Amino acid sequence: MSGYRIAVVGATGLVGQTILEVLDEHRVPVQSLVALARQGGGRTVVFRGQSIEVEPVASMDWSRVDVAFFAAGNAVSDEYAPKAALAGVTVIDKSSRFRMDPTVPLVVPEVNGDAVGDARIIASPNCSTIQLVVALAPLARRFGLERVIVSTYQAVSGTGREAVEELEQQTRRQVEGEGLGDPEVYPVPIAHNVLPYCDQFMDQDYTGEEWKLMRETSKIMDQPVRLSATAVRVPVYVGHAESVYVETREPWTLDQVRAVLSEGRSVRIVDDPARGLVPTPRDAAGTDEVWVGRIRADVHEPKGLHLFVVSDNLRRGAATNAIEIMQQLGPRWGLGGAR
Repeated sequence: MSGYRIAVVGATGLVGQTILEVLDEHRVPVQSLVALARQGGGRTVVFRGQSIEVEPVASMDWSRVDVAFFAAGNAVSDEYAPKAALAGVTVIDKSSRFRMDPTVPLVVPEVNGDAVGDARIIASPNCSTIQLVVALAPLARRFGLERVIVSTYQAVSGTGREAVEELEQQTRRQVEGEGLGDPEVYPVPIAHNVLPYCDQFMDQDYTGEEWKLMRETSKIMDQPVRLSATAVRVPVYVGHAESVYVETREPWTLDQVRAVLSEGRSVRIVDDPARGLVPTPRDAAGTDEVWVGRIRADVHEPKGLHLFVVSDNLRRGAATNAIEIMQQLGPRWGLGGAR
């Protein structure tokens, strides 16, 4: 087999487009690629210089592909992912539809790649969860976790293309003296503002985004993690940031923490405050790493550790994680395995 036979469901969306970009940039061998959406509508996408017509997912013949990336939301995944899996396709799903299904592995290859087993549907976690567990896992293995508190600062691209456009329009209107106008995507304007919630409010007044962080982390790390989260939307286009407080079971020194983190796959330490070197969304945008900085001890708790964790939510938090899951499963199709 000369390469992967791939379908991208939601190929015209932000995550779908990023999947195409990362496949190309990483020079992943692709034998064929099918671009799918809920409706075709005569649209096209470009992959490696070729224009590919977008086909409606409802009429897809799944025998044409071996792996399908689903990046079109819960409703599409719910309806079509089981059909693709039944046809023998390996589904890597970016929606939240299957994440907490006990029969479906929830996978970040750097943390629990072996969990994929022989599953035909594999869930990729929430973007905020991915960067968090990539940073937490090395610490958990070495020092154990007693408690984690996370506050996120999430870019508007996590909501979708419409949110990016709304931020652009509001910013332009404000600069031109027209006022922000009436918001459509968020309840209030996002430009020059901070929304102290992401997603809808749910049980105990935590939002859906906060529950994802709390529940998904424990499933991925295969242990109960006492984690509390506050998810915040900020007027940034790309790149989620997280302020993370960790209490460990075992003692540590900051040199040990930095050494453990530096050994973590996909972790880049950017931590030299004296020189102004700290991780920011602008720096992380366009990269596939999890940037970690502001590494410091808590002033009250001897085993308390503070981190600032940043990554590109469309790449590391979505496309790259999904593609690395596929590459780990390469032997299913006679291709190379995990990197």
